[in-house]
Amino acid sequence: PNWIDLPLFVQEIMMDDPLVKLYPPISKLNLESREVKFYSLLCTFLLFSIIFAISYFISSFFYTFKKILRTKEKVFWSLAFVRATFGLTCLPIGLYYLSVNDALKKDVVNSTTVLSTMAVYYSVGFFIFECTALYASNIIFRFFDSFLFAHHTLSLFGYCIVTYYGKGHFFAVAGLVLEGTTPFTCLCWMLLKAKWAHTRVWKVNQFILVHLFHCRTMVETYFYFVSYFQWQTIWSEMPSPIFYSLYIQLSLQLFLLTPYWTYKKTQQMMNPIDWNHPELVEQKTKNGGIVNHAHRD
Repeated sequence: PNWIDLPLFVQEIMMDDPLVKLYPPISKLNLESREVKFYSLLCTFLLFSIIFAISYFISSFFYTFKKILRTKEKVFWSLAFVRATFGLTCLPIGLYYLSVNDALKKDVVNSTTVLSTMAVYYSVGFFIFECTALYASNIIFRFFDSFLFAHHTLSLFGYCIVTYYGKGHFFAVAGLVLEGTTPFTCLCWMLLKAKWAHTRVWKVNQFILVHLFHCRTMVETYFYFVSYFQWQTIWSEMPSPIFYSLYIQLSLQLFLLTPYWTYKKTQQMMNPIDWNHPELVEQKTKNGGIVNHAHRD
């Protein structure tokens, strides 16, 4: 339906939407239709697949990528680039709805905007790509990161049900600010593999990364604060699948995942080791000729 036919207060919200200002014709789309959802998810999935392929192709010209990294690490390198791209694009959207625009904060269950809707579809497309790549690489390379597996699987499920019900956009979109750690995490691993682990760039990146993980804890705690003041609306109007998915995942992140990752990145800042591929470090340390090389990873 045309947005002019909508209630006045809805028109005001849409008129203030950054995406509508940037591309006015989007206001004429029925964003809840199956066709829009399907093509949004498909285009996002293809976008990240293309970014992965381009990253792999361009990186193949770099000495580190071509001569030092094994096949498993080359795949992880390209996935890191994709994850960094997602984090960089999500961070400003999350910050916008967390600190600038109150359109979603007024009713954390029912409020939606054009930008928040497209951000949710964008996130689902990414997590479909991410989980597909994660599951495939786990099977092919026989490597399993239980925390990463749980985090991304629950994220995919959570964003899918938000897409289905069209509710809970505040937590889904403001929560994208948590992806702000992703670009620095990916840069950390890339610098490690490029043998830059003892440079000033590495130290600055690690310093920022550790502090951002502490900021994650504050944001996750803030979501509980918001929940407390809107609990009546949440309890009575939030669909049960969104409710349980949200608070199970939020609790896991606040009390387990974020503290663990904060600890590991703090430890890594003092002792630069590739925690993502510990078996490669062990193989290197067993080879007497490159013991020192393993410690530089």
